[in-house]
Amino acid sequence: MVTQTCFGFFLLLSWGTSVTKAQTQRFIGSNCQNTTQEPLSSAYQANLDKILAWMSSDAATSRGYNHTSIGIKTRVYGQYECRGDVVESFCQFCVSFAAREAPNRCPNKVSAIVWYEYCMLRYSNESFFGKILTHPTWHGFGPKNVSNMEEVRRGEEFVKSLIRKATQETNQLYCLGGFNLSSTQSRYGMVHCGRDLSNEACRQCLEALLAQIHVCCEQKIGWFIWSGTCVIRYDDQMFYRLSNQTSSLAPSNDETGESDKQRSYRRSNILIISISVMGSIILCLSVYRFWYSRRVRKGSFLLLLMP
Repeated sequence: MVTQTCFGFFLLLSWGTSVTKAQTQRFIGSNCQNTTQEPLSSAYQANLDKILAWMSSDAATSRGYNHTSIGIKTRVYGQYECRGDVVESFCQFCVSFAAREAPNRCPNKVSAIVWYEYCMLRYSNESFFGKILTHPTWHGFGPKNVSNMEEVRRGEEFVKSLIRKATQETNQLYCLGGFNLSSTQSRYGMVHCGRDLSNEACRQCLEALLAQIHVCCEQKIGWFIWSGTCVIRYDDQMFYRLSNQTSSLAPSNDETGESDKQRSYRRSNILIISISVMGSIILCLSVYRFWYSRRVRKGSFLLLLMP
């Protein structure tokens, strides 16, 4: 009974973690196309099922990106991409989720792109590897407005610096960072391209998106814009993870604007979680030891009573 109780506790803890992960798969948008305007053939559907399954499994061992094609006459091209700050296990979880949801969001379509907050998945009956896609584009923005045009100018210059780092200085096609707008305000940004693009193609894609900000979003403090091959995000809240960044990408505490109070709060949360887990393990072991000791004493007592 004790072992079942302890196992149930850890199962509940694991289940709670899984639920948290599932809730973080925030849907951003999709683009569905059917170039043939006909129902999917059984051969194409079979290859599509295979490539979706491949993307789900491959994401567990890749570095957050890969592409391939399956089939001959009814070839399907597929690609997945995870954000550069996402750890491998979470990347695989997001891609698997997207692979399950894509056919539902784009039913009976030969070509589809689906975006979630942490990953993107794309498939088509035509090869798109290495090609820029800047149309159509999608954007979103928050409710808060900027206070003056100087803030707009500094934000745009900051995003341009991220583009330079992603395409020229680091050649990683991905960069994130932050800066202090004032003594009390910080801004954070991210640029990301599909890793099948060249540095020059990535630059062109990101600059094409940035040029559209003046139309849709420059008066907003927080905004994002994306196409099928690149994305830009800008916000006054830190939305990315720092733990999985290399030294060339991870902003310092001054760059991110993270205060001592925020860092102390983060450390406190980690300490509380660690103590809670260790306390639970010790409690289960103590209960088991008490139960086992009583069982042994009871067995010895019965042996003394036997003639």
